[in-house]
Parts: sequence; structure tokens; C-alpha cells
Amino acid sequence: MRPPIFTVEVVEPFISKWMFIELSHASKIVGREGLWVFNVKKECEREKLFSIASRVESQSFLDKLEELKRDFNIIILDPSGTEELRPTDFSSNTIIVVGGIMGDHPPRGRTRKEISERAGGGVLFRNIGSGQFTIDGAIYMARMVSLGRPLNSIPVQVGLTLKKRHFEVYLPYAYPVENGKVVISQEEIHYILHELEEDEARALREGKHPSICD
Repeated sequence: MRPPIFTVEVVEPFISKWMFIELSHASKIVGREGLWVFNVKKECEREKLFSIASRVESQSFLDKLEELKRDFNIIILDPSGTEELRPTDFSSNTIIVVGGIMGDHPPRGRTRKEISERAGGGVLFRNIGSGQFTIDGAIYMARMVSLGRPLNSIPVQVGLTLKKRHFEVYLPYAYPVENGKVVISQEEIHYILHELEEDEARALREGKHPSICD
């Protein structure tokens, strides 16, 4: 069976460094050819994303949905979906859609509002559990299910504390666990512990968070 294509519909107004790190990790999980990114408004951001994704579009995935439905089985990962993702959901031509959202806590249901409610019929809506996953974590979960693993066989840890000397950051999200270790990139850990504070301070000074182009 042909591997699925994992598609991220960016819901944020720009690609932050944090999001780019998660997308880069997702690319390592599924391969560059298996990753598409849609709704990227800035040309410079699209250029950077081409290094990790085989298709990058300024348009929304929803604008291409009717065309893609002719050739693909479309599955939208939505925490509000009433059915869990299962291996039998996958066919030889499947696209998994993940919301490109940097999580709010508690979640605000943005995948449902921004993607699912606008998608119409002819697609499947599936959840991957009750936790709020990161972009790369959601893609990891979906990939494992596509390889035949039942969702309930994949260990998940809710909440992660990162520490640096006398400083720590608590992340309230759900993370897959592989071989006893949380699935998170070392680059993301370094960013959160060593660079995020400076970016937050810059955002306060300039009134906006920096994108990967800034």
C-alpha cells in the first residue's frame, strides 16, 4: 500500500520558529515526500518549507479539497471527531490532514472551527485520543496507525517538564512514547529552554511574534 501523505493546514498567521521545528521533525518522521503544507501566506516562509516538504501552497487545503477527493481518501484529524483513527481507515491513496496550530491550553476547538466545519462531506473525521497533541506528535500517531498499529497500543504521556538548572518549563500536551522516551525533537527542547524566552520578549517589544523570515 502506498504510504499516506501527511498534510498540515496552517491555521496561524505565520510560521514561527517553534512551528517550523515541529514541521521539520514531522518531515523526519514521514519523509519529505510524505509531507505537504498548505495555507502558508508568506513567500519567504514557503521557500524555507520546501526544504522539508514536497508540496507547499499559499492556498488553503480546503480550496483544493474537491479536486483531491477525486484521487484520495481524506482523513481529517480532529480532537472533536467521534471515532478513533484505525488501520482500516487507510487505503492505497490516503491524505491525513493535521491542523497547523500552536496549542492553546485549554484547547479552543480551532481544528473543528477552522477546518472540519468547512470541509463538507466526503471526508473522514477521526481523533487520536483525548489529549492535545503537537503537530509532529499527531503525525507520529497517525503514521503508526497507518502501519497497522491500533491507537490504544501506542503509549502516550500527557504533560512534559523540561528542566535547565534552576529553570523549568511545563508543556501540558500529549506526547507519543517510543521505547520509553517521549517523541519530541532535541531541537525543540533546545529552543524552548534556550531561545523561547528571548522570542517572547521580542514579541512584547514589537507587538508580534517573529516568523521564520524575521
